[in-house]
Amino acid sequence: MKLFFLCLGVVSISTLAATEVFTKDKIANYLTEENPFVYTAVGKKYIYKEKEKYYLGDFDTKLSAAYDKKNYPISDGEFLDVTLQKPLENGVEFIAGYRDAQGIQEYNNIKTSQEGEIRAGVKLPIFSMIHDISTRRLNLNSAALDTIKFDFDAQDNLRLLYFKIISDYNKLLYSKAILNLEKELLQTAQKREDIIKQQVKVGALADIEFLEASQQTINRKQRLVSEQNNFINIFESFLQYLNLSRETFEKHYTLPPMEVIPEGKEKSLHVHNFIDTALQNRPDLKMFDYEVKKMNVHDQYAKLLNYPNLNVSLYGVRDLQYENGFKIAVDMDFPIERRKYEGKHAEIRKTIKNIENNKEKEIINIKTNLTNIINSLKNLAINIASSKDEVELVKKLEEGENKKYLLGLSNLFMVNQRELYTLEIKKKLLKYNLEYLLLEQEANKEIGGSYEL
Repeated sequence: MKLFFLCLGVVSISTLAATEVFTKDKIANYLTEENPFVYTAVGKKYIYKEKEKYYLGDFDTKLSAAYDKKNYPISDGEFLDVTLQKPLENGVEFIAGYRDAQGIQEYNNIKTSQEGEIRAGVKLPIFSMIHDISTRRLNLNSAALDTIKFDFDAQDNLRLLYFKIISDYNKLLYSKAILNLEKELLQTAQKREDIIKQQVKVGALADIEFLEASQQTINRKQRLVSEQNNFINIFESFLQYLNLSRETFEKHYTLPPMEVIPEGKEKSLHVHNFIDTALQNRPDLKMFDYEVKKMNVHDQYAKLLNYPNLNVSLYGVRDLQYENGFKIAVDMDFPIERRKYEGKHAEIRKTIKNIENNKEKEIINIKTNLTNIINSLKNLAINIASSKDEVELVKKLEEGENKKYLLGLSNLFMVNQRELYTLEIKKKLLKYNLEYLLLEQEANKEIGGSYEL
């Protein structure tokens, strides 16, 4: 008995200690990036933003230096080179620097005066310039598109997370409503047991009546304890998403009653409006578009495989003691069969086709899901309306059975059955109400509704 009332007290602490009703809008206060559920939902977009910065570093100006001094038995030499390099997105590279080469050089045939020479030059990848693409630009553009894509991925993850949290919130309020019904049922049995106990004492009723009333009370206590356990489990499951303990929650909040679906709400549901909104808003659909854009960037780069790899380098030098000079270099290689280009181009086109078909498949799924959801919501609205009428009927039947019992025309068994049946019908109405709320949230998830940080 003590354990029972202890469990009952745990559930009612929130009502005694709470200072504020925890409405649905307060969930947003806890969906910050300090929340691990939220950060893991959006963390990838920060990773890919840093990757974009990494590839942007390919265009950094670079300073390089080399020094080599040797003193061999029959040769000696000294070499110093300090160079600045600046690459551009189309593959062009500018070079400027100073070098001093004395004696016999081991790895090149460069020789300068004692003062050294200043040099400047440019490397021109001809076909990269024509098509305005290079490996560096490919990497940067791909990373930039990934950044946008994973920003949509973060929105999509928040959409799914918010749906899960709101669904658990509605399930929690439903469980609380069921718990309250079980409490009322127990209180009814306890009051009846006290009355019968007094009547047995004065000899108005037989002992068997008290035994049966006591058995009903015990049974209802067991039902309540089971429902309390279910409520606490759902409560803990919900609170994990807020990163709160139950003690902290109960210190500041109390739970509101479950939302009641107003009559006629389903009349505003038009499936075509929902589908149009989904096609405009769904972040996962936008991710497909950026996958296609990324593949088109790769296809632009793959076109270089169809041309010779032709580089022209122009260098000018000014020796600080002697005259000016220059160097022109051309290098080229060209695969005759061009199978790399043909294979890469075909791979990219088929990848794009696969992405487009996956997007189309997802659109079909969205349309089917929304059609089913709207139909189910309309049917649930009918069941909710009829269940409300059914609740009123069974309450009247329960009242009639109690009157018959008071007149000696019924028994506790029948009264108990009527009360349990009334409870089940009330639970059914709550269940329909919960299903409506969950489906309503499912519809919001399908159209791309999400929580924005």
